[in-house]
Amino acid sequence: MKILIINASPRPKGAVWAMLEAVRAEAEARGHEVWYERVDDLQVRPCTGCMSCRTVGQCALPADDAQRVLDLMRAADVLVVGAPCYWAGMPGTLKVMFDRMVYGLMGEGRLGLPRPLLKGRRAILLTTCTTPWPLNVLCGQSRGTVRALRSILRTGGYRIVCAIERGGTRRRPLTEGDLERCRRAVRRL
Repeated sequence: MKILIINASPRPKGAVWAMLEAVRAEAEARGHEVWYERVDDLQVRPCTGCMSCRTVGQCALPADDAQRVLDLMRAADVLVVGAPCYWAGMPGTLKVMFDRMVYGLMGEGRLGLPRPLLKGRRAILLTTCTTPWPLNVLCGQSRGTVRALRSILRTGGYRIVCAIERGGTRRRPLTEGDLERCRRAVRRL
């Protein structure tokens, strides 16, 4: 199985990184091929909203890392996205990347309804938040990040296998139990 891991955290060795490393180690131990992309290392220009990609099937802007990551998503069986919570949503850098690849995630039917282009693929979502549990969920902080990612990926045809939300990371570091939840998500594949 081919697994693409996307790390949207700007912190090189933060909580999201630790969770994704647990996923990577478990996947590699099980013999899966793993690709890893860190969003902050990518060069992606923002979408201009010209909408020409919807008719021609490719972005009008010069090719950059967004198209390369889209090619990896097309080749992967499983997508793992790790993203910290930024104002009850995903980091802007991740949103910009997804904006630039919309034409590769969804098409449009005759009536303008979305048509998933990556149907049959699976996804695991991981998010962290400094808002303590259960407020990170009840107040929509980490839940907002998961909701935004679910919306994008489901529209593209992904089936979300698991979403792990970890709140209170400022005062309470990740535990072995948190990392085991990440490893267990890989085993569920």
